[in-house]
Amino acid sequence: MSKAYFGIEGLDRSLENGVSYGSQIAVVGDSGIGKTVMAGEFIKEGLRCGDTCIYVACDEPPTAMREHLQSFKVGTPAYEEMGRLIFIDAYEESGSTEKYVISDHRHLVKYYALEKEVLHSYAGHRVRLVADSLSTLLTMVDTAEILEFHRTRLKHLRKSGILTMDIFVSGVLDPQVMTITGHLYNLILKMSFSSSRYSPIRQLQIGKVKSQQFVSSRHIFTISPIYGILVYADMGVGE
Repeated sequence: MSKAYFGIEGLDRSLENGVSYGSQIAVVGDSGIGKTVMAGEFIKEGLRCGDTCIYVACDEPPTAMREHLQSFKVGTPAYEEMGRLIFIDAYEESGSTEKYVISDHRHLVKYYALEKEVLHSYAGHRVRLVADSLSTLLTMVDTAEILEFHRTRLKHLRKSGILTMDIFVSGVLDPQVMTITGHLYNLILKMSFSSSRYSPIRQLQIGKVKSQQFVSSRHIFTISPIYGILVYADMGVGE
């Protein structure tokens, strides 16, 4: 099976052979660190290489991602008309003009049912699914329900060959929940600010299972208004 990439300079190089379709990626980061920028890069790369991309907008209306993609010269209307770019509105709840809308954030069963319905429409396609941010949907749900939701949903996505990126805001969910659910993902990208004498530094920790062991590497990254996210040299490797 072919491999997928992020379209991010430095990150793709560090992943060597990319990621397989059917993999699950967790992106965890501070507010304002660039998680949505990464999601946009991931979608842009998917559209470039022929994937169908589904974006679940939880923290902002879908218009925000449309504008972000357009700033990187991605003509969203054309891709939407072709059925290559699909938005699910999990932000507005009521009054949304989108085709797909999550009407009640408190019921994960409804979210899961709609997600499966949309994915079923694109069975046989190479699909990238981005939920930005999934932690927003889980804030009012108890721990047992969150864990069951993750296990059931990710198992289905893996079996269906969906390349999934779930985005989480740091500190929103219980640390124990994040630790347990983290084991369900093939790749974990942690984005954080590191204090500096002059200005905050953005850091990216890339964690993955390799030869049955979880290994990680740390990198400095920046966000360019022209090139997007740029990931630099490894700062050190550890388990």
